[in-house]
Amino acid sequence: MSQQHAASEMHIRLQRLKSLFIDHDDARKVSRRVADIVGDFLAAQQLELTAEVRGLAVLGNSGTGKTASVLEALAQIGMQRTRVGDNPRPFLAVQLSADATLRRVCSDILLEYGWAPKARDNTQRIWADIGTYVARLQTIVLVLDEIQHVRSAGSHDRAALRDFLKSLVQPRQTQVIPIVVGMPEFEEVFNSDIQLRRRFDLVHIRTLDPATDLKLAIQSLDSLVNAAGLSLTTSVTSPEFASRLLHASEYAFGEMCAVNLRGIKRAIQGESSNVEIGHFAEAHRSRYDCVPARNPFVAANFQDIKIGDPNADEPW
Repeated sequence: MSQQHAASEMHIRLQRLKSLFIDHDDARKVSRRVADIVGDFLAAQQLELTAEVRGLAVLGNSGTGKTASVLEALAQIGMQRTRVGDNPRPFLAVQLSADATLRRVCSDILLEYGWAPKARDNTQRIWADIGTYVARLQTIVLVLDEIQHVRSAGSHDRAALRDFLKSLVQPRQTQVIPIVVGMPEFEEVFNSDIQLRRRFDLVHIRTLDPATDLKLAIQSLDSLVNAAGLSLTTSVTSPEFASRLLHASEYAFGEMCAVNLRGIKRAIQGESSNVEIGHFAEAHRSRYDCVPARNPFVAANFQDIKIGDPNADEPW
């Protein structure tokens, strides 16, 4: 890369911070389930036993850190993210499109392997091609993100996708462990088919609670601040600040980490060695272009603010 297009040291520093994973109870819960399911699968393979595997559904609201928790759990058992051309590819992560159909899902899986299906190829043909790559590249886990899109599919497509998920765990040459990740509404589909429910474990990623998670909020910020080589001021270690941080994050752990990073970025940009509440207030003002009365790090009645709501009654 030429010097003209090189990233600044500040942006490199921030990208390194973004790559850090902040551990928490729900992430550990996901990690235990992933390690157990993959361990059972590998043991059966080693002993040459024919058995169904168990799938895993990780459901939670937007920004709660579902996908990051799954990817971290896989990394902890030695499965790093790969790209087209890598060999092996122990897991594949595919994001479902809003117009989820079985053919579209299979096409997206094949594309993730680096091969585009032909327009005339039917679903069976596409899945046969996927099976070839599963065996050749030693794929063990298939992560399907945004699984809630299955719910909005037509009745025929929804039934086909349910059958597809069930078939993945059955003993066959293309057997893989399905991990589906998505919004809580997918549980309606999950519970509508008892066979699907029996074949999948379910983990809920919870929303944060201001009555119990104030300490977690400060600990998470402290971890990132320490990694940045900065220090916390008393303005960002109080229970009141933690309450403001949780509200600004819409009580979602993953979003809270993102809000923390935006506050730290402001401190770094200001060449400050300390992180203080003013950095968070400025970062929020810049992101949402709001007046102080709509800024949860400044406003007196911050609990009444609906974060990022374009229809909010702005007191200009």
